[in-house]
Amino acid sequence: MAEVEQLSEELTTLKRVVQTSLHRGLLAKGVHEVCKAIESKQAKFVVLADDCTEETYKKLIVALAKQFQIPVWRVEKGALLGEWIGISKFLTKTKKIKSRKCSSVALKDFAIEVSENEKQFVEDKIKGL
Repeated sequence: MAEVEQLSEELTTLKRVVQTSLHRGLLAKGVHEVCKAIESKQAKFVVLADDCTEETYKKLIVALAKQFQIPVWRVEKGALLGEWIGISKFLTKTKKIKSRKCSSVALKDFAIEVSENEKQFVEDKIKGL
């Protein structure tokens, strides 16, 4: 039960960090932008979906991140990332019309709205990756 709560807290915090960074223009999304952010060493960390169907895509992101020593935070579903960055279509707040996946995003910097506790939580988590 504690593991589920911890996982939920991790995803909630990650979601908030990703969404606030997106609204401030501090998030790279898609293979081209993520690779560019990694190669230019702008990325603090990368979030990669495990259910990405393109294996070469995942290998490229992981290899680049390893080469430039950027941590990779893995999430189970790309649809979750798609929801966080706003590419899924909703009829209402709870009723989804179309689920669209996003395979990876790279956080360039923390938005000013992110609290110190959230920032510290994410930094501690990515140190362990």
